Amino acid sequence: MLPGKVFKPQDLIGILQRRYWLVLVPFAIVAAGTAVVARLLPDLYRSDALILVVPQRVPESYVRPTANQRIEDRLQSIAQQIMSRTRLERIIQDFNLYPNERRTGIMEDVVEKMRQDISLQIVKGDAFRVGFSGSDPRTVMRVTDRLASLFIEENLRDSEVL
Repeated sequence: MLPGKVFKPQDLIGILQRRYWLVLVPFAIVAAGTAVVARLLPDLYRSDALILVVPQRVPESYVRPTANQRIEDRLQSIAQQIMSRTRLERIIQDFNLYPNERRTGIMEDVVEKMRQDISLQIVKGDAFRVGFSGSDPRTVMRVTDRLASLFIEENLRDSEVL
């Protein structure tokens, strides 16, 4: 390199043509490594159910509202009931989830693993999303459906009690 020399685009193209292997070899190594890692990673599927909480439509002058809680508070109390060990254990047994972990570990650890695989997220407004992740797409879909049904049933049960 000469001090003060200004390189033109043709000079840079010439350098790249003479040293193309400096670009090609790292690109090939990174591409091969990415392909190997992607092939070795297990398949992971995710299913979500969006549940919309419809507010009361009858005017308050006719019927007193049954639920005065915010959706976050209400969802938190319902989630605690759904995420209880007995309910999750029943789902684990019904769908034969985590067979290897059940053989080698204790049920409390398996239930905790399922709690980690379940996601609960409040969406804008009066809606929330229930999700589940797993290795079998059909089972993941059925478990998410069961969880969504449990949330709806528990919400109806709480509304009747109030």
